[in-house]
Amino acid sequence: MIHALKANRIGFVDVSNPPPWVGTAEGGLVTPFEVYRKNKTVLIKLEFSPHRSEEAEFAKALSDWAINQRFKDAILIGGLDSAFKQNKDDFCIVPTGAYLDRAKLFKAPILEAGLLVYGPLAVMLSQFEIHDFPAVAVLPYAEPARADPAAAALAIRKISKTYNYNVDVNDLVKDAKFIEREFDQKSRMTRKSLQRMYA
Repeated sequence: MIHALKANRIGFVDVSNPPPWVGTAEGGLVTPFEVYRKNKTVLIKLEFSPHRSEEAEFAKALSDWAINQRFKDAILIGGLDSAFKQNKDDFCIVPTGAYLDRAKLFKAPILEAGLLVYGPLAVMLSQFEIHDFPAVAVLPYAEPARADPAAAALAIRKISKTYNYNVDVNDLVKDAKFIEREFDQKSRMTRKSLQRMYA
């Protein structure tokens, strides 16, 4: 979404225990946690998960920042294990009370009662709820064993449609097809290897 919107990097999230890596891109170095902006839209990009010891503090700090800066709302993207899929819906949402009326724009069911949101997303949603801040998590059904660009593309498409962004997700769809082919090929090779081993 950052690339499709041509958002500009405006900052970084500094933590005590950063992941020990950087990458490169056209604009220079890529760090684990970056902040981008396009007009009034601010995006946080996590290239890596925060350290377990800082996960909750990290999520709380981001939430508090959005609240204190008086953002209009917050849209979070996560994923749901595809094993929980029980109907034709490709995704569901988890809105805060302050976002409930707007949540209808996504035309999606709310997360089934009894299923839990876990990790930084849960901390952020909790903070937003406590402060009566409008926020929603968009949760496409995804493959938990591998990266799932198709699920990411779905989430971005739904957000783009709801917020009238013009975002091209073709690269993500191509990545999804490539990853699925690679995963299927490796699965077949593993099955053949196991068959020979126990034949």
